[in-house]
Amino acid sequence: MIKQRKSQMEILGLSIVIALMIISAVFIVRFSALNKDEQYRGEFISSEISSNMLNTFLKTSARNCFQLTMTELLQDCAQGRNIRCEDGKDSCKYANSTALEIFSETLDKWNMKYEFLAYTDISHPFIRLGSECKGQKKSKQFPIPISSAVMYVKMDICG
Repeated sequence: MIKQRKSQMEILGLSIVIALMIISAVFIVRFSALNKDEQYRGEFISSEISSNMLNTFLKTSARNCFQLTMTELLQDCAQGRNIRCEDGKDSCKYANSTALEIFSETLDKWNMKYEFLAYTDISHPFIRLGSECKGQKKSKQFPIPISSAVMYVKMDICG
């Protein structure tokens, strides 16, 4: 009878150890999965921010420039700067100053590093704001048709 009780106690002890090992393994797997989820979440957020910032900027109406959108002003800028806004700025200067104002009130305040480019030739952008991303980045690029070529507007959010 004593041997039987001793065997039962050993089996119970072994069961407890196995249960603790299983619980520990579940916690380890769960927390490692959370870290991966956070990484993917951060990448997704950066990608969405770059896309949404560009989309919003391009659809923004110019208060002092005949209510044209930033897209229209950038198109004019890429094709020869024919539009003069009410404050005396040409289309390039107006689009540049508006982008600088918008990004400084959002991305700069959020401490996000970024690079914004508007160009027909990437080696010679006519608007460049922020600083070049070193390392990882999430990018969004919108092509915008102009009469002689295609203009691109690109936003990189540095990771």
